Amino acid sequence: MTKLRSHIVVFVFLILISPFALSAQKQRPKNLPGFENTRKFHFGFYFGVNNLDVTMKYKSAFLGNDTLYTAMVQGQYGFNLGIITDLHLGDAFDLRFVPALVFGQRDFEYNVKLGNNTIESQKRMVESTFLDFPISFKYKSERVNNGRAFVMAGGKVAFDMASLKDVNKSNTKIIRLNPWDFSYHVGFGLDLYFEYFKFTPQITLNYGINNLLISDGTVYTSLIDNITSKCFVLSLCFEG
Repeated sequence: MTKLRSHIVVFVFLILISPFALSAQKQRPKNLPGFENTRKFHFGFYFGVNNLDVTMKYKSAFLGNDTLYTAMVQGQYGFNLGIITDLHLGDAFDLRFVPALVFGQRDFEYNVKLGNNTIESQKRMVESTFLDFPISFKYKSERVNNGRAFVMAGGKVAFDMASLKDVNKSNTKIIRLNPWDFSYHVGFGLDLYFEYFKFTPQITLNYGINNLLISDGTVYTSLIDNITSKCFVLSLCFEG
């Protein structure tokens, strides 16, 4: 995990300095010189590494309760696979639809007081398989040689096919989350033009806007006000 985090930090640094590096290059022959102008639509695919997490807000009664001492979530790493449809709206703007399968996991960790006054640490693993439907607007810098930087923003609807919303409520070891997640996202990256395709490393940050918590009356949910999703994705995109 530590090694992967260090690679992500290096990636972010390279993306941030890339516009300055591109502008300092000497002029070179351009690959795919008419990529944005010859066709309105381009298609491709991507794969990425994600870290699913949440933002948790507690009820005021949480501080005064004597059963649930701590409640937190540890995001775990997963992966994405998606298909890219890109519509060129002009030299600087694109509209992108990138449906994807997202595999990930969140670990809910608790410290709970038992009947014999001992404190027990408990973990509840919530695995998810999302159908993602994001739409993004992409704003690109001027092309310098075979690269151009970009930023993007948009919204997303996602459905968790592995949701435990409808499992037996008597099973208190299961955390139930709403399968539908609505979020907005921002991101940035670099388009690199090669001889036969365009390669794009990018980073996307997703923030949920609807409450995912399904309160079942147990100590694990009754003291939590709401839970919203949060996700980091590092993607590698290929378009032809």
